[in-house]
Amino acid sequence: MDRRALLFAAGASLVPLSGCVGDDLGVAPSTNGTDGGPTGTDGGQSGDGSTASLDVELRTVPHVVTAYEPSPSRGVDPEHVVPEAEVPAALRDPLDATLDGGFETDDPDNALLSAVDEFRVYDRGELKPYVELDGTRYVFEHAMPTFTAKLADEEADEYDEDRVFRESRERDDIDSAAVETFVDALTAYGPNVARGEYRRCDRPEAVAEFLDEYDYLEDGRGLSRIETAVENAEPPHAITARELTEGDMWDRPVVDESELDGTVVTFFERALASDHRKPALPGDDRSQLFAAEVPDAYGDLAAGYDEPPYYRIDGTVYDVRVGESMYDRVPVSVSVAASEDAAREFTLSVAPAPERADGEAEGPYTFTSRGALPSALWVFDDGKRRSLDIAETEGIEGPRPRRSDGEALESLTASDEMVATYAVPESLPADTYVSRGTFRVSWGVPGQTPDEYGAYPFELAIAVE
Repeated sequence: MDRRALLFAAGASLVPLSGCVGDDLGVAPSTNGTDGGPTGTDGGQSGDGSTASLDVELRTVPHVVTAYEPSPSRGVDPEHVVPEAEVPAALRDPLDATLDGGFETDDPDNALLSAVDEFRVYDRGELKPYVELDGTRYVFEHAMPTFTAKLADEEADEYDEDRVFRESRERDDIDSAAVETFVDALTAYGPNVARGEYRRCDRPEAVAEFLDEYDYLEDGRGLSRIETAVENAEPPHAITARELTEGDMWDRPVVDESELDGTVVTFFERALASDHRKPALPGDDRSQLFAAEVPDAYGDLAAGYDEPPYYRIDGTVYDVRVGESMYDRVPVSVSVAASEDAAREFTLSVAPAPERADGEAEGPYTFTSRGALPSALWVFDDGKRRSLDIAETEGIEGPRPRRSDGEALESLTASDEMVATYAVPESLPADTYVSRGTFRVSWGVPGQTPDEYGAYPFELAIAVE
């Protein structure tokens, strides 16, 4: 496994895990990548002569569990499954025959060929042959004669000028939608878009006439010969079908809760019920659980898959990722301290620490976090979320998002430091609260591309006196 993959996955590192279900809170403070334990004055005098009212303790987090509902279009988009009433009439009988034992023909008619083409994405010829029949979803495959065309890889050295279609000059002269689709499929319409291939079972007459007139096409990549061929030219021509599995639909195995150990189901349910990240920030639908331990059975489960499967819990499919933090591989130093100048404020300081990297590390060190840097923080009071607003920042341009996706971003050199002062609401009653946060960081390694990256989840125990 790539070492970089161990450093970051949805808020922590992905490695085989073991242990039993433990309490989310009460994680012992650690000096492994963490500077500073409890701070405060326990009723002593602060810098402005007032009585301090905060004790703040920084805690590391052994495990982070992130859970959310993935998009149902990751594998086969349900929107691409054609309902029974919309299956072309010319294709319905062959599909029924296929499911009843098979379908073959030596002479497919144009109606059948056109019906297959209705399942194509027409700008590039990709076939998305998904249907639903009698309540069951299928993918069908065909061996019908298929006309193909593409541009040769090499630029033409010799050519007949009268047989060249110059896309940049003559596109406006195209008076056929079929020809326009043909030209769009073959040409590169941007510097980062490759030339494509045109595929049709039923070649339009207008395309045939275009090819009678032109042998070459010029686009932004140069002038090349148009190469054509016919696949599956010889009979018999067949249609086959198979039922779409849940793995097909999601592009990943889906494990039902009935197949899981009870301790794993309970663990996942705790993660799904966590309100740590839901709805902490606009558009953030992922919940997170900071946990001391995970069930032994989860380690056995994870070891059975090359990539994490999805899980169906109470009838809904979820992506649940369990990560183990590896602070000794993330080159940062983090500390927290109660403010000396204000009774209900504390500072959170983050600085690059190259000596803590697993190997060589060099700047810039790029930090990101959803909503604010070093992290958006909040506590709960009587079930209500109370934000800890950032009153002041040092060493960074601003704590608020600088990207359209809501991520705050900042790059530091090895000698820099970011310091944010958080304000605890005056209305928050005396008690001990737990605030959870995380940030991500990437850094360079001499002679290596891409950069390394990691995450730093943490907890703050905030005692308001």
